[in-house]
Amino acid sequence: MAGDECGRAVLVFTYNSAGLFNPLLSIVGELKARGIGNVWFASTEDRRADVEALSGPGEASFISLGPALPQSSPDTWDDAKYQALTSGDRAARFARYLDVCTDYDHMQQLYQRCLEVIDDVGPAVTVVDSQASWAMDASQTRQVPFMVSISTPPSNFLQELLPPRYPAPFSGLPLRMTPQQQVANAGFRSRLVRALMEPERLRRNVVAIARRKEAGLRNPEMRPGLYVEDAVALMSYTVFGFEYPFATAPATLRMVGPVVPRELPPVEQDELIRWLDDHPSVIYVGFGTIMRPSEAQVRAVVEVAERLGPEHAVLWKLSVEHQRLLPPAARLPGNLRVEEWLPSQLRVLAHPHVRVFFNHGAANAIHEAVYFATPQLMMPFWLDCPDGVVRAVDSGVALAVELTDPLDVEDILAKIKRLLSEDSFRERAELFGQRMRQAGGVTVAADLVLRHRDEAAAHRTASAVG
Repeated sequence: MAGDECGRAVLVFTYNSAGLFNPLLSIVGELKARGIGNVWFASTEDRRADVEALSGPGEASFISLGPALPQSSPDTWDDAKYQALTSGDRAARFARYLDVCTDYDHMQQLYQRCLEVIDDVGPAVTVVDSQASWAMDASQTRQVPFMVSISTPPSNFLQELLPPRYPAPFSGLPLRMTPQQQVANAGFRSRLVRALMEPERLRRNVVAIARRKEAGLRNPEMRPGLYVEDAVALMSYTVFGFEYPFATAPATLRMVGPVVPRELPPVEQDELIRWLDDHPSVIYVGFGTIMRPSEAQVRAVVEVAERLGPEHAVLWKLSVEHQRLLPPAARLPGNLRVEEWLPSQLRVLAHPHVRVFFNHGAANAIHEAVYFATPQLMMPFWLDCPDGVVRAVDSGVALAVELTDPLDVEDILAKIKRLLSEDSFRERAELFGQRMRQAGGVTVAADLVLRHRDEAAAHRTASAVG
């Protein structure tokens, strides 16, 4: 370890979910590429290989938080649980999601593990994903300055600071609401409160809060607002103008834009890139890792691809499990390419021949597509996806279709053709892409981490001398 890194450790905490993990991995990758030492990345064991694969002259060491909880992974949900968490009233399903993914015993274990890690590493600053309350708790307990990484629309995490007429987080409502939408906004808030106050759910929360009070935690109710108050910085991976602005945003909030690595992975010999080179107009389809398309939905996408050909090609990222729902290979249209895995989604979005990205509305996918000025067709899936979709549509970079079973092929085709033929979508995507890049992305995020590391280390030294 370089001498000037002693006492200035950076410690990152996140769970394994891709939406939370990937932005922090990019930031740590930037630090490592700069030759920064004494950087530590704590996550669940299944993420070890991702951290250890980072290249560069710096030092980024992985620390295991143990195995991920099985129920935290949608891969383990049976069909009944999947349907309960991804369909029906948005307020009710959000409350059900909290039931499934909030294991207070496991959170207490993670908190204790974070205390151990902090004591071992002695960080000057911690960087914590916005859903890792247990890591923020540990940072508060050990009085370590902490930064919060917010990968969803920042208003979702800053909900206690929002004006009354601001669209409720997870409601999927726009900033400029009609009178009917204002009623719907109030109704969503009311339904969410009622859902969270259901007797059994309330009982579990009361017991957990009492245990957290006994443990001496500063924020026993896990109020996001108290974490916001204590954080030295909040990093959001979008920009205002795309995210709906609100005058009550705290001064610690930094809108840094998407944290895309400065150098994308090299793919000089990659056959997929050669395929993209050979097809001048490509629609890229990717619905993330959680969505489970039905056979009817899979066949609908195949029909969309067939009817777009031969002028337009379609690249579809689809898991092996769901590829079994495809028609026989001999009946697949020649303009459709299906891949289980992509070496780099960023490389695909950056390719000039990719003209539309058909996605499910997850925040990282939205912002990465905007970064590369790619118009989007969006089919909002769950949780924060409707919020991301309505912001993209209002920004003029996207159109939206409903997630139905079967899918509405005619609506999808009509909107893809609009995205391909109307210049305004590409122009707006280029405008917001420029704004996203000007925000600084991974460079500014890494600079911010290092500034708070150095300030905290200097304060610690001054206190020790005093």
